[in-house]
Amino acid sequence: MSKPGLLFVFGESGPQLSDAEFNDWYDNEHVPLRMAISEFRNTTRWTAIDGKRPHYLATYDLASCAILEVPPYSTFADTRSEREKDVIRRVQLLDRRTYEQLEPVFPPAAGYDVREPGPILVTMQIDIKPELEDELNRWYTEEHIPLLAKVPGWRRSRRFVLKSAGPAKGTDAGKVVGRPPKYLAVHEWDSPESFETQEFKHATSTPWRMKMFESADVWDGRQFKVMRTWVQE
Repeated sequence: MSKPGLLFVFGESGPQLSDAEFNDWYDNEHVPLRMAISEFRNTTRWTAIDGKRPHYLATYDLASCAILEVPPYSTFADTRSEREKDVIRRVQLLDRRTYEQLEPVFPPAAGYDVREPGPILVTMQIDIKPELEDELNRWYTEEHIPLLAKVPGWRRSRRFVLKSAGPAKGTDAGKVVGRPPKYLAVHEWDSPESFETQEFKHATSTPWRMKMFESADVWDGRQFKVMRTWVQE
């Protein structure tokens, strides 16, 4: 049975495209085309709150990454509207990654509703030496996510492994440099206030966590807030 997938796309409108035009295209053309495919379970757009770039993020929950290899999705780049061709030509960045969900899948907080994700999203991208990957996975499973689940305001944590990465077709490949880290964790929270609690500080400072942090080649965290969500009926 295929594992659930995640399409994860960083975006930056850039100097040739206004944010208003970029967001109107994204919300009213780009996402609706994808949500017409039943295997796209939901889509959420996020905007950065950490002052870093890229400024925009879109996450698409997929029944399976295999849906990206067959029509109609696989034909989208060849059937674009004139408007979309123009936006793709002018947009500064669409950095596209696909991931497969890792097990175990942890249950979300009580009352969690996929129609209302976030409203705060923390993403953590990690690369670590191959000989430490099993320990990283055990740390997440046995300690880190169980501790995060005890933090007031925690809503959901999921982990993924990278399958492919690159610029969206039709954009400048030179704008996406290198391969992203292998592991991705996404954590949803009620508020940034959770990060000031003793429970959160404990979860992010245990000896095992510090060992993983100090051993990692990449440990890159970002913070976003929700813009809009689409869910399959």
